[in-house]
Amino acid sequence: MSQTLAQSPSLSPEQLLFHTPLGDAVYFAEEAMIVCFGGRRGVVSSSNLNGGYRADLRYAFNHSVGRDPDILQKRCPGLKGANIIEHYAAIATELGLDPAFTTGMGTAALIENHARAERSYHGVTVQAIATAGIDVNGGRAGDKASYDEFERRSLLLPPGTINIFLFINARLDAGALTRAMITATEAKTAALQELMAPSRYSEGLATGSGTDSLIAVCNEESETVLYGAGKHVLLGEMIGQSVKEAVTRALELQSGMNAQRQSSFLQQGLRYGLGTEALLAHYRAEHPEARQSEEARREALERLSADGHLSAQIASLLHLVDQWRWGLISWASLVALVQLGLVYIARRYQMGAYIGALGQGEEQRHELLLTELRCLLLRILHKTLG
Repeated sequence: MSQTLAQSPSLSPEQLLFHTPLGDAVYFAEEAMIVCFGGRRGVVSSSNLNGGYRADLRYAFNHSVGRDPDILQKRCPGLKGANIIEHYAAIATELGLDPAFTTGMGTAALIENHARAERSYHGVTVQAIATAGIDVNGGRAGDKASYDEFERRSLLLPPGTINIFLFINARLDAGALTRAMITATEAKTAALQELMAPSRYSEGLATGSGTDSLIAVCNEESETVLYGAGKHVLLGEMIGQSVKEAVTRALELQSGMNAQRQSSFLQQGLRYGLGTEALLAHYRAEHPEARQSEEARREALERLSADGHLSAQIASLLHLVDQWRWGLISWASLVALVQLGLVYIARRYQMGAYIGALGQGEEQRHELLLTELRCLLLRILHKTLG
């Protein structure tokens, strides 16, 4: 089943990006990353187009709508068919690929912001290729749904998707390749966890976006046969490390999400209403007489967030709130430790003795503690602005 450019007239050598460890050519054309399989491949795809396990596919793609005028104007561009299967089939056709032998993904992330990572042991190489953006569409498994598919109405999904190609230059049976998908998904979530990426639909940490996709490919022609892809075997280690690295780098390339940015309390506080926009809105409401410009207020907040001690203290308090919400610590412990944290912050910024109302009522609502923290931050901001 060797593929040639003659079978893909829309592709040219100038559009070649690289080759996978399996020897498959990867092209960039028409805002898509296109993989032309150079031999027999086992594929497990989460796509609606030829999804599941297939051993007869010839192509795979990751198509970007990041420059689509409708997307840029926050308008729903609609499907290129009656349903999502016909939509992806139409994209395949536009790319010059046979829809019957193609699987694909879609994203608003730009293809040029993709990241690649590889791991090799004993002659086996695993390569992960990711496009990723999660700033506006991060979600946590179990968050309240934002769309009821039974209503059959159109939906403009917020831009933000993590798409992953996973290439393994060994032969895996259908079950092992499916297990590789599980390990890769865990690795994606581990990358988000280490960045404290927030859900934009709840107070939880993101485990992905609502539109993530993954396509895993193995080499059916390889003499190396592997039967496991979980965390206990070397293949699982390679998958986990390569996917986590690729996703982490892709997030930084697409939206600037990295450890330095995420260390700020303005980022870690987003899911609890302590981000820049929320804090500035509260400041305007509490200080309508203040004459500082919006730019000056933003700059002052950024300077505060650059204080590593302050951000670290707030991060620890928010994690304590997480632990209480998960039922791991008691309300009394949470109140006592938050009180200590607020005292530390007040002293650090010479705000005088901190006197709060934490734990004085019978109501056990973490929003009360967050309100105390927000009020203290606004007092510090007001003092900083003079």
